[in-house]
Amino acid sequence: MYNSIQDTLIIGKKVIYLPTCHSTNDIAAEIVHAGLFDEGTIVITDNQVKGRGQRGTEWVANPGQNLTFSVILTPVFLPVADQFLLSQIVALAIRAYVNKYVPDVKVKWPNDIHANGKKVCGVLIENAIQGSKISTSIIGIGINVNQQSFTNAQATSIGKETGEQYTLGEEFHKVLRCLDMFYADLKLKISHDRIRTDYLSNLYGYNQSITFRHQNRILTGTVDKVTQQGKLIMQLLSETGTIEVGLKEIEWLN
Repeated sequence: MYNSIQDTLIIGKKVIYLPTCHSTNDIAAEIVHAGLFDEGTIVITDNQVKGRGQRGTEWVANPGQNLTFSVILTPVFLPVADQFLLSQIVALAIRAYVNKYVPDVKVKWPNDIHANGKKVCGVLIENAIQGSKISTSIIGIGINVNQQSFTNAQATSIGKETGEQYTLGEEFHKVLRCLDMFYADLKLKISHDRIRTDYLSNLYGYNQSITFRHQNRILTGTVDKVTQQGKLIMQLLSETGTIEVGLKEIEWLN
């Protein structure tokens, strides 16, 4: 069902398909540990029973209705100080894919993808560091494609937003082409400022008033910028000043 793809530079030339597995990121980590991989190898399943999301959450998806896979990369060209660029290009690539079907698509910091205000994709990136370089990166991606009902009212799928059903094998190849194009762009150092600019311009809350909880306080503000390390700078509207937040330090309320 999920075949390798030959018209990319790096990603998807080897695809490992498992009908069921606990976590594609965990399987990918075992493959990396054994040294039995080429860069761009994909691990994909129809039924991920222990999928992991950001902040220790669980990623739940109905079997056979969505895309749940992991990509193994070796971005040794990328300094550790710039590792958030990897998160940015993955988010931008998936946003570009979803945007082919849904007009209103935003990145919700750091790398969730929202379509018409609801979450359609989650990403979990696990990097291994050697010295000052990233030796391997395992990128777990869950994209809701055909699922129609969700226990979380803030979740959606491409199919639910468009009223259409899609062939998962075809959509898988479309996603891989987007990821491959953005990853190739990342290798060009001259593109790094543009990546950061594009990411900010497509970020939920940029030039938009939003409400959030920070340190048990409910505040209103706008996204001002993102630091090189990936921290979020919020320009406050409910009071004077800015705040800098990292992962797990902010909760969006709208």
